[in-house]
Amino acid sequence: MDHSNNHDDTSHNSLALPQKHQKLEVPYREQRKQRQAAKHAELEHAYKDIMKHLKLKKMVFVGGPHGLQACRACTIEAHLMLVVKNKHGFKVALEMAAEMNGFAAKWGGCQVRGWTHEWMRMRMLPVSQWRWHAKILSLLDDPAITSELRTFMHSNKWSMDPQKLAKFMNNELLHTEATKYLEGLVQTEMPQGLKRYIELELFPHIHMRLGMGAMTTQANDGQSMSWVPDGEHKLRKKGVGRGLHQSSIICSTVGHLEEAAHTIEYGKNYEGYWNGEMFVAQLHDKIIPAFERAHGPGYQALFLIDNSQGHSAYADDVLLISRMNINPGGKQAHMKDGWFIDVGGQKVSEAIASVRLSTIWLWEHWMHRWIDAYQSGLEMKKAQLQVKEFSLRRYKSHRCVPETVACLFD
Repeated sequence: MDHSNNHDDTSHNSLALPQKHQKLEVPYREQRKQRQAAKHAELEHAYKDIMKHLKLKKMVFVGGPHGLQACRACTIEAHLMLVVKNKHGFKVALEMAAEMNGFAAKWGGCQVRGWTHEWMRMRMLPVSQWRWHAKILSLLDDPAITSELRTFMHSNKWSMDPQKLAKFMNNELLHTEATKYLEGLVQTEMPQGLKRYIELELFPHIHMRLGMGAMTTQANDGQSMSWVPDGEHKLRKKGVGRGLHQSSIICSTVGHLEEAAHTIEYGKNYEGYWNGEMFVAQLHDKIIPAFERAHGPGYQALFLIDNSQGHSAYADDVLLISRMNINPGGKQAHMKDGWFIDVGGQKVSEAIASVRLSTIWLWEHWMHRWIDAYQSGLEMKKAQLQVKEFSLRRYKSHRCVPETVACLFD
């Protein structure tokens, strides 16, 4: 009985297992032919659609009939024509269509492939990405200017007929009159009012941006060719030679301010090296006067300066560790007096004189503990634990805790 049951189970499992070789309902070659036919039909349909699209009289390309968008549309048409009518391969037709319309073979072919796929998927012509780059700046990117323009539009000062605008806002006009008035608002009044506000009121108060750059040149730069006698070689100098350092300014409205440039012949035995003091002198003596002469009074400048050591300058009495001497004597800078805020919230300038003697004694005893710990050869953590044994008190019973310590836990 058991043997028969086992035999039935094995036969049932063998029937459930899939076969290694199965006959497909549709052969693979037939499936491949069907996919190719569907792809060809899709390409043929896309070719007919773009032919109709280009022949429309109402079709207006961005940049005109000879612009970039029109050229790309003709390239898509040529690519589909080569594939559908001339039976060329899809990849081969890409390079051929790109070269036919003035694009490079490799790079243009990659671009045409994206344009064709976009047309086949969405029936949309490619749009130029000009001025969409992240490095292209606009006045609307400035939050202050955007806020001022938004406030001006909400104030309704751009309106040529405020009374009629109030009636329109309160729905007191007829439907046909309101529709005609709305069209005039969008196409005439709002653009003209905004343009007038930008030109007459906003532009005179915009902060002009100035960018600063530095350039260094050496005497032996770029000497790849020279005149030498026949049969001899040129003896190149090992060093770079004497050099010039120029610091210049570029304005966002005027351009290069040549009057604000400053040039030095750098070197230890010449005019030194560019530093913060020279930059401050250039800013005070050349850059600001040149900006005022170029723009006139009433403008403010925003300087964009890179983070360079040559642009960093400190006051004569600033607290810098590089200007402090470890040992007495030598050239010492005139430092400012230190200060701190005491318990009463008042500023105390004489810091050392205000310290109590009891505090000084406590710190003196504490430092002796640290010195003894380090002299015994302990590491930092072990020395810290040894110092804490002298600085902390341990109470074994709550009855031994003094009243002053117990008040701290309340």
